[in-house]
Amino acid sequence: MDKLSVLFTIKSKIRMIEQRLASADLTKAEEAKKELRNLAEDFHSGYEHFISSEQLGWASEDPDYLSFLLEEAIVHYKQMLIQEKEF
Repeated sequence: MDKLSVLFTIKSKIRMIEQRLASADLTKAEEAKKELRNLAEDFHSGYEHFISSEQLGWASEDPDYLSFLLEEAIVHYKQMLIQEKEF
């Protein structure tokens, strides 16, 4: 899977996790927190130039912030694709 596809996959997983984070079921909410943390770590390990260690801490707790960082990476890779097609 190419880098852009991986980013879109992470982004869609975040949307699914967000619903469970707001759950009244504490078990579901805790599972969702762990999944969010794992996604943030996956993003950090594959795209270090888009997320610092400090940002990783914030993104592990805030799905909107992680989504924001993902969007920056998505824009970057889309621009790279456009540039490749121009040449």
